[in-house]
Amino acid sequence: MSFHYTKRNYSKYYLIIFSVAGILLNVCLNYLALKMDIPMYLDTVGTIFVTFLGGVLPGIIVSLITSMLLNIFSPGYLYYSLITVIIAILAGWCVRYSKSSKVLRFFYFILASSLICSVVGIFIQIYISGLPMESHVEALAQLVNTTDEKSYTLVLILVVFLLNLIDKGVAFLLAIFLFALVPKNTRTYIANYGWKQKPLTIQEIRETRNISTNKAIHKKIIFILSTTICLLSIIMIWISITFYYEDCKEEYSDEAFAIVESAASILDGDEIYEYVKWGDKAKGYHDVENQMNMLLNNTQGVVKLSFFIPEQNGFLYLFQVGKEGVTLSDNGIIIPYYDEFSKYNDYFKNKEVIHEIMFNRDKSVMFASYPVRNSNGEIVCYAISDVYMSFLSEYARDYLIKIFLCFSGFVVMILIFGFTQAGYELVIPINCITKAACEFLDSHGDQNALDENVRKTRSIGICTGDEVEQLYRTICQMESEMAEYVRDLRHFADTTRKTQTGLIITLAGIVESRDINSTYHVHNTAAYVRIILNGLKKKGYYSEKLSDEYMEEVEMSAPLHDIGKIQISDSIINKRDELTNEEEEIYKLHTVYGRRIMEKAIAIVNDDTYLKEARNMAAYHHERWDGKGFPDGLHGEVIPLSARVMGLANELDELISPRGFKISCTLDEAIEIIKSESGKKFDPKCVDALLECISDVKTVINNSNFRRY
Repeated sequence: MSFHYTKRNYSKYYLIIFSVAGILLNVCLNYLALKMDIPMYLDTVGTIFVTFLGGVLPGIIVSLITSMLLNIFSPGYLYYSLITVIIAILAGWCVRYSKSSKVLRFFYFILASSLICSVVGIFIQIYISGLPMESHVEALAQLVNTTDEKSYTLVLILVVFLLNLIDKGVAFLLAIFLFALVPKNTRTYIANYGWKQKPLTIQEIRETRNISTNKAIHKKIIFILSTTICLLSIIMIWISITFYYEDCKEEYSDEAFAIVESAASILDGDEIYEYVKWGDKAKGYHDVENQMNMLLNNTQGVVKLSFFIPEQNGFLYLFQVGKEGVTLSDNGIIIPYYDEFSKYNDYFKNKEVIHEIMFNRDKSVMFASYPVRNSNGEIVCYAISDVYMSFLSEYARDYLIKIFLCFSGFVVMILIFGFTQAGYELVIPINCITKAACEFLDSHGDQNALDENVRKTRSIGICTGDEVEQLYRTICQMESEMAEYVRDLRHFADTTRKTQTGLIITLAGIVESRDINSTYHVHNTAAYVRIILNGLKKKGYYSEKLSDEYMEEVEMSAPLHDIGKIQISDSIINKRDELTNEEEEIYKLHTVYGRRIMEKAIAIVNDDTYLKEARNMAAYHHERWDGKGFPDGLHGEVIPLSARVMGLANELDELISPRGFKISCTLDEAIEIIKSESGKKFDPKCVDALLECISDVKTVINNSNFRRY
């Protein structure tokens, strides 16, 4: 089995070369804009250009690699990677999926990308602390004199939006210029890099999806990939935060113990009561306080360091230092013990050593203590350090935002990669196979349609190298063999039909050969039946009945209409004089005999297709429209249509053919007689159909041995 499409891999190397060029273009133009202090970024020209060439996935890869490289020179640039990914997606939609004109696509892209870059960029700037604001943006924003934070944010968004309009417009035009420089054949070659079959247009892809149901495979793949990536991302972030929280708690615990131990060493236990008596006026008080600040500033998690003396009714602060934003109590005042520390209050009252980390009730604050002893070894006060666990929650929030901004671009890339590969390797091939199979089934046995669909299926040329390709080749083989089988079956059916028709005509000829006056009667009546049926169809009469199959069955069985004559005596059939009344009644029985013969044939072969119409014509071709015929006196449309047609054809042949004692009529005379009997003996519609086809009747007469006009 040969296929029209051959898989090629060289286009991937072309795409890689252009992608590397796009990355270098992004980095160089951005560096040039920074060095020349141009109020533009110019970091998406290569992204848009590569997206135009190879699609969304290569554009996203170029944008992410660009962000990672620029992050080396401008820390924090990676946080904006999601914006560049969105620009690649917009560029892909603009060039491949939008139905708008090229000018409208240009404006849509610039407006959408500028708006997204402005809004998302400003919010990243606000929520990620430590990111530097571009100097030209700040300079333009400060021209508007406003102290309201919301107003200033709106001004920033407007300024960035205007700058992005210029930046994205220039980037888009440069990308189009570069795209136009690439030869058309090369562009087409690169655009088809991922196909595992004959490439399809966007419209053809949409047509293959129209046969899909609500549970289409591409929807399942999208759901599975999206769910897997999202769950994996959530689990990874949760595990990272959990481990970080535990590590920080352990680190801060060690730090809290270390600082209180160091703090205890700088305070002389014998001078405690001097500090109580004189407070900050005591000698060396400020030296101790300064050393405490030095210790506190050298820690990361500890936010407060203090000394207190435990009393029976509370504790008395001697020294307190804290970081910015931490509330300090007044020194020299006894503060009642907190209920949430009731577990440790007795230890302090009894001046015992506490060797464990202490927590408040909701575990939002962590404490460590260390005793200060005098020269006699007695505990006179405690050094205590506070660690606020809420700082970890704030860090977790910042960490989540940073992870989302950095990781989301890569998540989108992974999703797009999964969707793209699944589309090329699985979804589109299966949809094409399904569409081809449905069209093959819709051929309904039409040989030309079957052959055409076989050619169309083979032209798909799927070569994924897996079970999908094996399925495709199997279906190609099956369709080809089925088409050949139908061809052979049709040939056999045609041969059988011809043999059957020949046998029918031979049998009818044997019957008619007993009548020396009706040599051509079988052939002529069959021809007239065909003419009348075609006339009825042309006129639109009995359209619900006159199918091609029905007309073929009637024409095929027409020669058997006088089969009952085989049981009539030759003396009656070949009598040249007029029949007596008794002989006339015997002659009429040929319709009854004909019906019996055909019913026996139907019972034997267990088939009532054309034999049914043969029975109707044999039994009722002498019935009249007005009900005065024989054998059953049927009237109107109660008479089977085939019998009505046969009756008219039989009468026409008897009128214009010389038979026994009767003198034949000319065709015009026969037509006048038939007209006069319309609505009486014959169906008016059948007569009307016959009159429309007189030229065909003349052709039949010309082919006979007699010719009377």
